[in-house]
Amino acid sequence: MGGPSWLAWTFASVVLVVAAYCLTRLLASWRQRRPSDRRVDGIHVLMGVAMAGMLVPRLRVFWTGGWEVVFGIGTLWFAWLAIREFRGRPTAGGRPGHHLQHVLACGAMLYMFLAADTVAKARGSAMSGMAAGAAHLPTLALVLAFALFGYVIWTADRLSSLAPVAALAARVAPAPLFAEASAGGRASFAAAGGAGGHGTPGDDGQTAAAHAQRVPLSPRLAACCEIAMGVTMGYALILML
Repeated sequence: MGGPSWLAWTFASVVLVVAAYCLTRLLASWRQRRPSDRRVDGIHVLMGVAMAGMLVPRLRVFWTGGWEVVFGIGTLWFAWLAIREFRGRPTAGGRPGHHLQHVLACGAMLYMFLAADTVAKARGSAMSGMAAGAAHLPTLALVLAFALFGYVIWTADRLSSLAPVAALAARVAPAPLFAEASAGGRASFAAAGGAGGHGTPGDDGQTAAAHAQRVPLSPRLAACCEIAMGVTMGYALILML
């Protein structure tokens, strides 16, 4: 893939950081039982590793043809999830059309790997340079790049409308246990804690744990990951024109 080497390394570093962060999201959502779209986090991990290897060949970690299988399955999987959404069946995305963007991303990744493999085989055979250039359908690459950049702009525009974790935590917080303490003094404290007040610490700890499990992982950082992936894929598609 062409382009300045420093820029390729920059984009490769960005997507690897995104992949590492999404891996931590997967682990955190599993260990803390906090809501998160694990399917999206998982595909971002795979996309980050795959894009890094595409931009910088020495970072390749998969066998030839393996990524085509991965993203072919990913495209079909997210397409099925998108169809379920439009049929009114709830998924982890939380809004209609949430997974359409991931159908686009997986499809773009599948196209890039298929096109790169086709061009490599064409250049290694007796095909002319024009035939090798036409083998990967540059018009499709341009359409995919524009679609990805459009999605990036749309995501960036709605970034401020996504609630931060602190606001989400306040929204799902249970009613204060000692809400009447300021008005009723120590009487409400004793009433909330039981006859001897010994049950309060344990109950409060359980309430805090249950509360933490209902707070989703940062949706703003998840959107930033999608922006970084979209920009990187759009850049890689433009290089293939």
